[in-house]
Amino acid sequence: MPADGPRAAQEAREGSATAVAAIRGAMPEGRDRDPARYPIDGHIPALALAPRTRGELAGALQAAARGGLAVAPQAGRTALAAGGPLHRYDVALDLRGLDRVVEHEPADLTITVEAGISLGSLAEVLRPHGQQLPLDPPGGGEVSVGGMLATARPGSWRGLLPGVGDLLLGATVALPDGTLARSGGRVVKNVAGYDLHRLHAGALGAFGVIVEAAFKLVPLPEATATIACRCRHLPQAAALARTLRDTPLAARGLALVGARAAAEAGLPAEPHVLVGLAGAAAALERSRREVRLCCRSAHVPPAEERGDDETWGRLRALAAGAEAEAGGAEGTPVVLRGSLPLSELAAVLEEAEEAGFAAWAHIAAGSLLAAAPPSGDAADAGRVAALRARCEAAGGTLAIEAGPAALRAALDPAAGARDEVALDLARELRRRFDPLRTVNPGRWPLIDGPGTGAGAAGAA
Repeated sequence: MPADGPRAAQEAREGSATAVAAIRGAMPEGRDRDPARYPIDGHIPALALAPRTRGELAGALQAAARGGLAVAPQAGRTALAAGGPLHRYDVALDLRGLDRVVEHEPADLTITVEAGISLGSLAEVLRPHGQQLPLDPPGGGEVSVGGMLATARPGSWRGLLPGVGDLLLGATVALPDGTLARSGGRVVKNVAGYDLHRLHAGALGAFGVIVEAAFKLVPLPEATATIACRCRHLPQAAALARTLRDTPLAARGLALVGARAAAEAGLPAEPHVLVGLAGAAAALERSRREVRLCCRSAHVPPAEERGDDETWGRLRALAAGAEAEAGGAEGTPVVLRGSLPLSELAAVLEEAEEAGFAAWAHIAAGSLLAAAPPSGDAADAGRVAALRARCEAAGGTLAIEAGPAALRAALDPAAGARDEVALDLARELRRRFDPLRTVNPGRWPLIDGPGTGAGAAGAA
């Protein structure tokens, strides 16, 4: 009957309104926020809530699941365009109120924190104790602990310092059925069970919402420095980077930077090699001498020492894609991440820069980063697909880490050969932990399937 469509739509709206009222009623007063402040991919949720405790978060998830509402957890809002576009977006859960330090044992080099705390705030807590969590994901100090774990996006220190999987000791996760699941512990040696908490690293919330995490810490280095080596052309820079990679250095970062990316990072618009040093003062002085000798042997001008975090910070911001401001809408810059054999990194980086991307590579990890403004030619889906094909031909992969929703809908954001066994396992975990796809539906297209774009009860 022709009336069935309008009638069904009206019933759906009424059902959504009832569900929204139910989830609002499950929260204490004062937890409502303005939904207009939480856009994702151009969509506004019907409801925005800011839980203050683990129990409030679990209750909100349970009420959302019972009402058939889709939830998008967020705190720093630095990875809003990660994964595929949301299929539905009804409720924004602002986790910034979950920002407490649960337990810190300086003598044991361990800390447990809630997921809403930012990495910048965590660093301030640890600095008086001479300790750090040695992770530098895109977005830097604005990134929340929960966002860092959910995306598991590595930074410039990957391959030279421990990664998030090495440092994560345990986690507590809120499931859509209202339960709180805990795995691991707060000590470095824990044999109580399987490392189920590591399933959530990089899962984009598919298996629940991380509310608390325990980490292993390391001492702060005595001194740090950044050395910029300016080269005449990219082959010269690539040769120098390989030499420095094989030279014993107190390094925590080693990057090959194309001319476009160098300009974005505040350097002269020429290829560079960036060396980040950290350690004892004597080790840094020895490393400085080694870098100068390598530059001299490669006929590269004398290296320039720069403010330690300034240049790396600009590259981290470039890799984040300014998503906090854009909200994943059509103004979001494009950010691509490739994994390539070291022998192919320089050639693919040069092709990426020629295609209009600002590109750089982290040598120790064999990873390529390429960023482009949303209005540039490089943001075209055809050019992104061509660069992905080039990476795959070289034996690597290329993923879309950020970009406009239209691009992420046209091209699968994930990269590489599809491991069907792993995908089947992920789909089964999704069915068990979140059978209604309450949390971030659509972020994993290979698990959740295709969608038609986010819709919400009252979404704009």
